[in-house]
Amino acid sequence: MRYFEYSMSVGKENIIRISRGNSLSITFRMVFSLILFLIYIALTGYLPKALVIALMILLAPILPLIWTLQDMIEINMNKKFIHEYIWVLGSKWGTPKLFEHIKYIFINETKMRQTMNSWSGRVRYSQYSEYVAYLKLNSGETFLLTKSKNHNSMAKALRKISVKLNTTLKDTTQ
Repeated sequence: MRYFEYSMSVGKENIIRISRGNSLSITFRMVFSLILFLIYIALTGYLPKALVIALMILLAPILPLIWTLQDMIEINMNKKFIHEYIWVLGSKWGTPKLFEHIKYIFINETKMRQTMNSWSGRVRYSQYSEYVAYLKLNSGETFLLTKSKNHNSMAKALRKISVKLNTTLKDTTQ
């Protein structure tokens, strides 16, 4: 499962954090890491080693940034705000929004289709259902909570979250 729910009680604070997964795809992270490695190898043949080491020390901090980017949502029930942000190495990048009341959490089913072509000319079609959970406010605004291919485990996790948020869970897939 790629989503996790974190509940935190600091004094009388009731904060719920949900990770919606990495912000960058695994393909992008791998390709970027490979490019940095290839740059290092290429530079070792042309530049003095001390200069290559200094250059790689400057470029190396980019890797943890790329590998730790997380798309998160935080719901603070006491202060009544929802914060959608990108988490990177302990920093939050996003703006919190105030709300009055949470109406409900709902789950929708989305039919997905994927076409994959190979160099040999073969075409492979894949169809599957993806389940998407949203949080709906009384203002009508919706916030994405999570996506999953496994309906049962997602519904189970969302039931726990709906209890903590004191709201109902509507499953539109049944």
